[in-house]
Parts: sequence; C-alpha cells; structure tokens
Amino acid sequence: MLLIRRVLFAMNLEIRHNRLTTKVNISAMIAFVAVINAASYTGAARQLGTSKSVVSRRISDMELHLRTRLIDRVNGKLNVTEAGGAYYERCVTILESIEAANELMAEFNGGIWGRLRVSVPQLYGLCVLSPLLNEFAASHSSLRIDIGVAERDAPCNGMNYDMCIQIGQPTNCTMIAKTLTESRSWICASPAYLAAKGTPTSPDDLEHHDCLVSSAGSVSGGWQLSADGALKTFHVRERVRSACCSQLLEASRSGLGLALLPDYAIASAVSSGELKTVMTEYAPPTNPISVVYPPSRRSSQKVRALVGFLAERIDTTAISL
Repeated sequence: MLLIRRVLFAMNLEIRHNRLTTKVNISAMIAFVAVINAASYTGAARQLGTSKSVVSRRISDMELHLRTRLIDRVNGKLNVTEAGGAYYERCVTILESIEAANELMAEFNGGIWGRLRVSVPQLYGLCVLSPLLNEFAASHSSLRIDIGVAERDAPCNGMNYDMCIQIGQPTNCTMIAKTLTESRSWICASPAYLAAKGTPTSPDDLEHHDCLVSSAGSVSGGWQLSADGALKTFHVRERVRSACCSQLLEASRSGLGLALLPDYAIASAVSSGELKTVMTEYAPPTNPISVVYPPSRRSSQKVRALVGFLAERIDTTAISL
C-alpha cells in the first residue's frame, strides 16, 4: 500500500511538472514566433509588451529544454537554423489552433476579439483602405488590428499575417483569394508639363518625353501598354525612377513628367485638375484587387467579418477617370 502511494505521489509530481513545462513552452513559443516574425529580439519584445531580456531568456530556456539551437546570433544578425525553421512552422500551427479555439468561444459569446494581422499595399492602403480599416476597428472595440505595409504585393504565407490585400493575380495557389474590385493604370501628367512639353498621342512619342517610372515590378526600360489588341512593351525615357508610387505621384503633380499610375492613386488629382490623363486608349488591362488568406483562417470569425465588410464597402469596378 505504501509503495502504491509513493508511485501515485511520483506520478502526480510528474504530471504537475509536465503541466508547468507545457505552460512555459507555450510562452516560449509565442516569444520564439514573435522573434522570427520581427527578425529581432527588440521588435518581438515591443510586440509582446515585455523586455528584450525576458524574450531572450525564454528563447534560451527553450533551446536548453529542446537541446537544440534554434537561432544563430552572428554579428548582431539572427539566422534561423534548419531545426529552428521546422520548429517555427510547428509552433505557428499550435498557436493558430489555440487562437482558433479561443475564437470559437468568442463566437458562442457573440463577439469578435483578439488580434487581426492584415498586410496592405502602401499606396492603396493610404488612398482607399485606411478609412475603411479605421471604421472597422471602431465598430469592434475588442479587436486589435495590426497593419503591415508593403509597396505593392504584400506576401501572405499564413505565418506573418491573417490576411493580405494584393494587387494583381494572386500567385500562391494554396491561398484562398476573393476579388474585391479592379484597378487600371493611366498615363498622366500635370497641365503645366503638357503645356511646356506637349501632349503625347501614341506610345512612340514616349521616347521624347520625361517619364516617371516605377521600379517595383515594372518591365526594365519601358511601360506595358495596350496596342493593336495586345499588351506590348514600349521604351520610355526615364527622368525619375522610384520604387515608391507616392514619390512618383508627387513628381507628376510637380510637373516633372509623365507617370503611369493606378486610378485610385490619381483619382483625386484628376478630379481637382492637378493631373490630366493622356493616351487613354493605350491604358493597360485592369488588375484585380483581392483579399488573400490561408485555408487555416477560413473559419476565423474576425477574418470573415473584415472580408465581408470590405466586399460590401469597396466598389466592384475600376475607378472611371
């Protein structure tokens, strides 16, 4: 009888120990994933609302417990080891399952809460999405929205973001994509530039004009325009080249040259007379603007809520100029 009691006592200690270890590992997992996503201990600590030393200690304890190096620290840079990369994916899956379970309970209580991570293209976010996301946040006081910004096509791998807004055809076939609207790019310039340099009427004229060219995803040395029923590349003379569409928009407003910019970026300036569109018959085809999210977020109430909100509020056709 005494032996049985000792065995039961030892088992109870082991169960308690395992429970404690599990709790510590969950906290460490959260810190580990945050470090990888932020690519720094400082960024992870800021995101988690704690100190860098706490985050570092959790990672060190995790590596000691696993007896495996997860992150190499060389000259101040973080490099994920092969084991760390595999463990990161498992940690993400575990944390997503926990969050999904919490969301399920929130559904029973009729609420939307927690953190929603959204990635948006910079210029489209500024011109279109910012007021909509603010309105959505105001109507869901228990929801924290983290917004990441990309220049054009925001990556969505299911680890860094719950959902992304992407311009152009989604390339990741493993993701769920819902088209919200379409956008078309137009050649435009300020009235002052056109008065000084003349108005181009065909793509061949572009070699004689100052052009403001995007270096983000553009064809080297030219613009792709519609001509003779097909999409063709035409050489342009570059005056300014930038990866930032906002920079090109301001440059065109100031009279530096012709720019090929999306309708949502130039709509206000065209309406006010600051910019004029030219060669409209050569405008390239429309691009879809889609919300993209991984299958694991399909049942997420907060993702469904934002997708439905954007689908209802965003016009389904390209802006007419």
